[in-house]
Amino acid sequence: MSILHVNQIGAKLTALFSDKLESTDLNPNDSEKDQKMLTRALAAYAVYNHTACTPEEAAQSIVDGGDDNGLDAIYYSPFKELILVQSKWIKNGSGEPDSSEIAKFCAGIEDLINLNFDRFNSKVAKRQTEITSAISSFDTKYVLVLAYTGDKGLAEHGKRKIEDLLNKLNDAGEGAVEDLVSFKKLDQGKIYTSLSKGLISDPIDLEIGIHQWGKYGDPFAAYYGYISGEEIAKLWNEHGRKLFHRNIRNVLGKTDVNEELVLTIQNSPDRFWYFNNGITIISDMIEKSMIGGTNRELGSFKLKNASIVNGAQTISNIGENAEKYSDQTKKIFVLIRCISLQNTPSEFGNEVTKANNRQNRIENRDFVTQDPEQIRLREELAHDNVNYNIARLDTFIRSKTAFDVEEATIALACASGQVSLAVQAKRELGKFYENLSKGIYKQIFNPSVSSRYVYNTVLLNREIEKIILERIASLSRKSGKEYGTLIHGNRMLAMLIFKKLTINASEIMTVEPPNIQFAFNEVKEKMIQVINTHFSDNFLATLFKNKSKCDQLDAEIAKMD
Repeated sequence: MSILHVNQIGAKLTALFSDKLESTDLNPNDSEKDQKMLTRALAAYAVYNHTACTPEEAAQSIVDGGDDNGLDAIYYSPFKELILVQSKWIKNGSGEPDSSEIAKFCAGIEDLINLNFDRFNSKVAKRQTEITSAISSFDTKYVLVLAYTGDKGLAEHGKRKIEDLLNKLNDAGEGAVEDLVSFKKLDQGKIYTSLSKGLISDPIDLEIGIHQWGKYGDPFAAYYGYISGEEIAKLWNEHGRKLFHRNIRNVLGKTDVNEELVLTIQNSPDRFWYFNNGITIISDMIEKSMIGGTNRELGSFKLKNASIVNGAQTISNIGENAEKYSDQTKKIFVLIRCISLQNTPSEFGNEVTKANNRQNRIENRDFVTQDPEQIRLREELAHDNVNYNIARLDTFIRSKTAFDVEEATIALACASGQVSLAVQAKRELGKFYENLSKGIYKQIFNPSVSSRYVYNTVLLNREIEKIILERIASLSRKSGKEYGTLIHGNRMLAMLIFKKLTINASEIMTVEPPNIQFAFNEVKEKMIQVINTHFSDNFLATLFKNKSKCDQLDAEIAKMD
C-alpha cells in the first residue's frame, strides 16, 4: 500500500501547493523536476501542518535549491518558533532518509544558528535580516522537522545524529526550564493520517459533552456549562491546531500564562475551574442530542463547522500534558460557551472572535506598577524631567529622556557585574518579574538603587548597543565568529564593558565616557579570543545563555587584563 499512499499524498500536496511554489530556478527539461517540486510541496506541508499558517505563507518558506545546505524550508512563526525543515520525497514509499542527508541537515542547522550565511543560497540570504532577528531573540524556540514519504523509522546512525545535535543545542546550563530545540518526524504514516483528517482550513464538526449546561437564547442561541479535561485532551488529540483556524491568536508557546497553566494542571487540577477564563466556541449550527433529555447534569451537543475563538492556550496546554499528568487531567473542568451562528448577522462570527481576543493578557511584568520601588524611581525621575514608564503602553516611545522598565532591567542586569544576571537578561527577561519581593528582581531594584543611577545605566547601555550595531554594520561578511559574538553576546559584552566604566549614582550623565569605544574594542577582541580557544565547538546562540560557560568566559577574560 506504500506506493498507493505516496501517490495519494502527492495528489493532495500538488493540489494544495503547485500554484504557489517557486519553480523558475528548476530546469524545465530536468527529468526529476516533478519529484523536486513534490519535495518542496512536502516541506511546505511540514510548515503548514505544524504552524497552521496559510498555504501561501508555507510556500514562501521554501529555500530548497542549489546550495541549500540541507535545509528545504525556514519559517519564523508569529509565536516565535523558528521551523527548520528537511524533506525527502521517496517515490516508492519504502525506506527512510539516508543518514548522509540527515548529517547534511544537522550541519546546515549548525551553520544557520551560528549565522554562517555565506554557506547558504540566495533564498536564505534574502531573508538574513529576518532569520538573524529570530535567532538573536531570547525567547525563540526551534523546531527541527524531518518530513519524508518513506515507511521506516530512522536508522540508528541518523537518530544518533539528531540526538547529538539536540543535546548540543539544548546545552543552556542550569536554570534552563525547558529545551530550546525540539525534533519532529513526519513519516509517510503521519503525513497520510494528517491529510486524511483534512487540511487546517477544512471545516470540522465536534460532538462534546457539557456538564451543568444551560441555554442563552436572546437574541442568538448559545449554550454554556463546563467541559472535562479528558474531553479537552480528546479534542486536541483528534484535531490539534485545526480547532483554532478562525482564531486571531493560535498556540503561543512558552509564556508566563502558559507556564502557570501547566503548574495548575500539575499541582492544583481541582482548582483549574476557578483559575481559568474558559473556552469560547463558535459554530455554524448547534444541535443538542436527545441523550439525557432535559437533564441539565450532562448534555451532548453537535457543533457543525466549529472553531475555538478563545481558549487556545487552555486547550493546547491540557492536551499536550494529558498523557504526562493523566490523573490530574481527570480532575480538570473548564468553563465553556458554545455560540451558534445560525440566524445571526453575517459578520457576527468575526465580531465574536475579535471581542474575545481584545482582552489584554496580564503578565508578571505588569505587577511592577504596584512595586513601591518602581513608583519611587518614576517620581524621582519625573523631577529630572525624565519619563520612566513602568506600565505596558502601546503608545510609549523611547527617547533621550524616556525609557521603560524592560530597558532598565537589561541595563541594570548588565551593569551589575554579575554573570548570572547578564545571562538571565539574555535568556529570559520575564524571569526577573516572577517574584517582586526577592531574588533577582530585588538584586537590581531595591532602595539602595538611585533613580539617576538607573537612568545613567540605560544611557550607557544604549551607547554600548549603538557601538555593537555600528560594528555589525561595518562587517563586510555578515556571518562567522565575530558576527555571531556581536549578535548573541551583546549582554555579556555590555557587562564586561560596564566593569571598565564608572557610573555616577548622584548626577545625570551628560556626556558618555570617552573610553567606552576603547573598552568595547578591548573586550570584543578578548571575548573572541577566549571563544576560539575554549568554546570553538559551542553554539554561540546557547553559549551566552549558559551561566557556567559564561562564568568561565568571564574568568578567562579577567586573566588577560
